[in-house]
Amino acid sequence: MKPLLSRRGFSALLASTGALWVVGCGQYAAEQGVAYAPWDFPNGETTPERIAVAAAILAASPHNTQPWLFAITPEAIDVFADLDKSLDAMDPLGREMHIGLGCAIENLSIAAAAQGRTTEVTWLPTPDDATHVAHVALSEAPRSASALYAALPHRHTNRGAYLNGVPPKALEPALRALVDDADVDLTFLGTTGDKATFRASSIDATHAIVNDHEMWNASHRWWRQTKADIEKYRNGLTIDAMGFGSALRALAKAAGKPSAEKAGDYWIASMENAHTTGFAFCILSTQARDDRQQQLRTGRIFQRIALWAASQGLAIHPLNQMAERQDREQQLSLTPDYGPRLAELTGRQTSGAQMLFRIGVEWDPALSSPRRPIGWVTK
Repeated sequence: MKPLLSRRGFSALLASTGALWVVGCGQYAAEQGVAYAPWDFPNGETTPERIAVAAAILAASPHNTQPWLFAITPEAIDVFADLDKSLDAMDPLGREMHIGLGCAIENLSIAAAAQGRTTEVTWLPTPDDATHVAHVALSEAPRSASALYAALPHRHTNRGAYLNGVPPKALEPALRALVDDADVDLTFLGTTGDKATFRASSIDATHAIVNDHEMWNASHRWWRQTKADIEKYRNGLTIDAMGFGSALRALAKAAGKPSAEKAGDYWIASMENAHTTGFAFCILSTQARDDRQQQLRTGRIFQRIALWAASQGLAIHPLNQMAERQDREQQLSLTPDYGPRLAELTGRQTSGAQMLFRIGVEWDPALSSPRRPIGWVTK
């Protein structure tokens, strides 16, 4: 399929001015070291089931928490939630954790097909174990590689600035074609007015999160500032993956870990500028917002969209602040604010919003985030 719009020309423009000359400078180089080895997919794995898990650990997850554990046999892969990777007050209902687990299952299924295995997913197979989110049976079949499989090691969240403009006419129908689950709806916000409304409410929600100290501290603890932290944890948010320009990345590495207050100021500034650029904002919703299976299946859809975008030279960035505040309001029995805002954006009576994101053409290529190896995530 021909890409809708290539990012290469825009990145080349910046490179030609010398704007990228500092990439990798500072106290440690970007994307180097053992924490990034899993991106060399399949990273030495040779059996279909282990290649499938090698793909799963490259999936998107909230704050790059990687909240998964796997039990692997040649006949099946069981997927478990790792509760030690909870975002706590930032994800008080566990909604985003389960979306991330669904993302991993989508990667797993795509890679298994390319290795000659069909997958049959049984959701929540153990009623008395809420952490057992899926049993994925593997059966032999003809190999079925795809553009999504080829995109697995190239999909990265891009938190930088995107090209602003009118979305290509083919973009919305292409995204809708990827949503093959009757319980999942996609809202596409591509008009100037719709984008302005989404942008303003997302900025409001970001302020609310930063001002909620319990919520913001739960987020900030996932910040990995140094190479030693990155190699110790191999998850979380890093300077290189935050979408900063090359000069700012070098300065940030030299400056030391920011306080939660300073990090909040950076995040708000980014939301008001780079993070709300792009062709369109999208919302994936379901009828039963608290339903674990629907959250998991939403994750599969989002991961599929993210891989498709990577195959098309497009960038994706989750912008879940409104949904996170809706969760927090539900947890604390606060007067609903963001649920009604999301319901208005989606045209629903009540908000079923599960996953919010932007899509567009990146100005700078995204850098990869650290990943835990298979040995760290197997039971």
